[in-house]
Amino acid sequence: MQYIRNHWRGNQSLFWSFWINLVVLRIAILFVERFTHPPFTEKTSVAIAMTVAYFTIFQGVVYPWQVLGVIRACDRYLSQLGTNITVLAAQLGIVLSLLVTVIYVAGAFQSLFANPGAMILNQRLKTPPLLDDHTLTLTEGGTRIHLKGDFNIGVTKELGALLDQHPAVTGIIFSSNGGRITEGRGIARLIEKYGLDSYVFDVCKSACTTAFIAGAARILGAKGKLGFHQMSFKGDLKTPYIDPEEEQKIDLAFYARQKIDAVFLGKVFQTPHSDIWFPGSGELLKSGVVHKVLVE
Repeated sequence: MQYIRNHWRGNQSLFWSFWINLVVLRIAILFVERFTHPPFTEKTSVAIAMTVAYFTIFQGVVYPWQVLGVIRACDRYLSQLGTNITVLAAQLGIVLSLLVTVIYVAGAFQSLFANPGAMILNQRLKTPPLLDDHTLTLTEGGTRIHLKGDFNIGVTKELGALLDQHPAVTGIIFSSNGGRITEGRGIARLIEKYGLDSYVFDVCKSACTTAFIAGAARILGAKGKLGFHQMSFKGDLKTPYIDPEEEQKIDLAFYARQKIDAVFLGKVFQTPHSDIWFPGSGELLKSGVVHKVLVE
């Protein structure tokens, strides 16, 4: 504590305050920053807690202590020796340390994303790469909405607006290869909110199945297929703190609440993301995934 107070009050030599307490200590602090995020820290909660603690302690408390101690050491040095060049050099060093710190701080926040521009790109791009467009069409009778295409950004919001405009809608038809699981869950919440039935007459895969399983009554056409596989977060616009296994547990818990058989749940995420599992209509019916299978 005495050492900390001496630096804070500028009682240590300018050489020691600048080179040891500012430069060397700052290098050590910036080096430690890498251990607060992947690949050293994988779990979301731990990584966020460590990042917050790091910035609070080392940038919010320690750095002001370093800088103010050097400034006060400069004042004392100037009052005793009256040499401006050394003091100016130390002050320039403080400015450089501030610039380096800002760069590291920005980099640390950007490290929350696999692609540092992910947040900006997600705000600008309604449809992310590798996903096709989607369409929302009201059927002739006005009681069903046909969602065709991939679950890309904005589809949940569009569906919600359409449901508000057409209160007579009682069901939704899916024709989709999947897409973003966040949108699949968003659509599932809308289906539960409006008490909609869900239908598949051709294909509903990946994130689409999560939305389909939210249906009050789940109907599969004679040629309908539901496809399941493991989640993947390997796209360009992703956050590395997302744990696929934890995310899969979220969906499994939701499926269980929808009264789907436990044996079936054990198979849902067994197939790698590069492949797809299409269970037969009999198994889907028996396990409670669908309530009715239509015949031609």
